[in-house]
Amino acid sequence: MATAPPSHPQTRPTAPVPAAAPARPAVAARPRDKRGPLAALLLLLALGGFVWLAETAFNAYRLQLVVLVLIYAIVAVALAVTSGFTGVFSLGQIGFLAIGAYVSSLMTIEPIWKDDITLPGLPPWLATMDLTGLHPQVALLLACLAGGAVAALVAAVVGAPLMRLSGHYVAVATMGFLIIVYTLVVNANSVTSGSRGLSQIPGWTTGWSAFGWCALAVYVAWRLRTGPAGRAMIASRENLLAARSIGIDVLRTRLLAFVVGAFFTGVAGALLAHQIGTIAPSQFYFDTTFRVVTMVVLGGMGSITGAVAGAAMMTILPEYLRAVDEGFSFGSVQTGPLYGLSQIVLAVGFILVMIFRPSGLFGDRELGLGMLSRRRRNDEALGSNEAITPDAAPGLLDSVPEESRD
Repeated sequence: MATAPPSHPQTRPTAPVPAAAPARPAVAARPRDKRGPLAALLLLLALGGFVWLAETAFNAYRLQLVVLVLIYAIVAVALAVTSGFTGVFSLGQIGFLAIGAYVSSLMTIEPIWKDDITLPGLPPWLATMDLTGLHPQVALLLACLAGGAVAALVAAVVGAPLMRLSGHYVAVATMGFLIIVYTLVVNANSVTSGSRGLSQIPGWTTGWSAFGWCALAVYVAWRLRTGPAGRAMIASRENLLAARSIGIDVLRTRLLAFVVGAFFTGVAGALLAHQIGTIAPSQFYFDTTFRVVTMVVLGGMGSITGAVAGAAMMTILPEYLRAVDEGFSFGSVQTGPLYGLSQIVLAVGFILVMIFRPSGLFGDRELGLGMLSRRRRNDEALGSNEAITPDAAPGLLDSVPEESRD
């Protein structure tokens, strides 16, 4: 009987082991770009020089216009922190402006104008408070801190429930807060003098005081944006669910931005009250709200530089376009008064910006020396060229002809 030959286990041919790729050379870490802070410092120095020039050479009208630009720049930067960093669109920012203005004014008005007949509802300690014995700038500093602190406290209480909302819901809710503040100011006759407003406010705001607070607001906003809290705000703005999934406390970050923005808005209200000397509820309602929102949207919702630029444009341009309302002549054609034409010109310009620059003039970018270099921006977007070499990326250039590799 024939026996079967012994079976041998079949062995599969093994694939050749590829040669180990050469180790990728370590790429040196990109040095931190210091051109942004340097540009911000140069910009603040230039702005400080301009304030010095305004204080020494400008007439009273132009000097007050410069002060107004600085005050509204504080409000615009505060709104950029509140809405631009977090994506929570707030329409109640001017309510904090009113709180800061009224709190600081009630502190600095002389007691003779806060008696039981004029303002009977004031507590005795506030009715008898007299800061005129202090240096004007020291008294203004105390009033600004008090106005900003009260506004921040109100923001912390109001923002705890409101910052849980998103989209148009939070916009409507913050607008309701603005209406509440306006209604309280109008009807609290014994404390705020109602719709008549407050007068006899000392004119202590100067160009340097407004510049100091504006520089501080810009610095705090910049530090906040470049820090961990700012990155968390931007992450929650870009993708709320993704931010929550990686452990970001969205409510906390939103509330922080809301409180910081309210503090600086309250400070701006104190500066505004002590610049014009008279305040009334009508100054802190929808007209001012839409003006400040236009400043931020025009410059760029997520840009501090854009907020300052938008505040400057929306404060200066209406003043110089008033001459258009009086009519103009073009050759032999002369027009009479054209009241409202300046507002139409501004509206058309704003529409054009929204058509060609939907994200605003600066978008989400900041003014820096890096903006002057297109190559630098491309390197930041694509990465450093030093890492794309045959040694660092083996096989990457195999399909590229030899003559095209240089």
